[in-house]
Amino acid sequence: MGGRVLVVEDDPDTRAAVRELLVDAGFTCSEAEDGVSALATISNDHVDLVLLDLALPRMSGAEVREAVRHDPRHRFLPIIFLSAHGDREARLAELSAGADDYITKPYDADELIARVNSSLRRSNGLRALNPLSGLPGNMTITEEIERRLASGDAFALLYADIDRFKEFNDYYGFLRGDVMIARLAELLERVAQCGGKSRFVGHIGGDDFVLLADIDEAESIAEILTRRFDEMAPELYDQDDRMRASLEVRDRRGRLRRTALASLSVGVVNVPPGRFDGATAAARAAAEMKEVAKRRPGSTWAVDRRKT
Repeated sequence: MGGRVLVVEDDPDTRAAVRELLVDAGFTCSEAEDGVSALATISNDHVDLVLLDLALPRMSGAEVREAVRHDPRHRFLPIIFLSAHGDREARLAELSAGADDYITKPYDADELIARVNSSLRRSNGLRALNPLSGLPGNMTITEEIERRLASGDAFALLYADIDRFKEFNDYYGFLRGDVMIARLAELLERVAQCGGKSRFVGHIGGDDFVLLADIDEAESIAEILTRRFDEMAPELYDQDDRMRASLEVRDRRGRLRRTALASLSVGVVNVPPGRFDGATAAARAAAEMKEVAKRRPGSTWAVDRRKT
């Protein structure tokens, strides 16, 4: 997998042995002999994982862990303790306080590498998730589309977007705007899980989402999404606005403007083998159809029926 590992160990022989093991396994290594130096390296250099001794001079491993977890820039940085303190209480204390793993000395070389790889995989997966919806983000979406294109499987790409979300967000505030986005994410996940088929849902960002499904079910999924969104969205409005079916906002000139309630537009593109040469082209076609759907009133969808 690779990545840059910071080895924090005051014993030079142990530090050299761990560094050599990691380098042989394909990692790049930085070194620190005490806790203060470790924090300086973490702050100034790119580090993917910290392999940390518990008993360190100047600042203990526990203090390093606490400082890292309180730094918003590095609070999710993987930390694995590599320590001679193998008693159960020490392990549980550090794991409960935010360490990702705890390995006792003497260590098994293969196990150490396996645990480092496991922590990095978990960390990379978390970074790929959208923090609001918990769904895979752009990087994972692209990888999934490319994987399906490479396999030669036919599939449909649905691009969903909330109409008039900005007006809702500006009127009620970003906290309620986040609720609307999260509710749409939940709706997409529920629909994707129906019937036990292999469907993929991703969050591009903001109020834009992607769903990958079989071609023969794409339009029925679009119909379900738009219908259920129309059932769900009005609940997020205040009662007066919901009863009026609009928001009333005065513009800069003091004139009263009415904005209809939010709706959902879905662009659908069928992706048979060989039609697109990459994920970007397929996503662009789906975004174009989403714009077509937006020009129609209410929640609706538009299908790209072109063959090439």
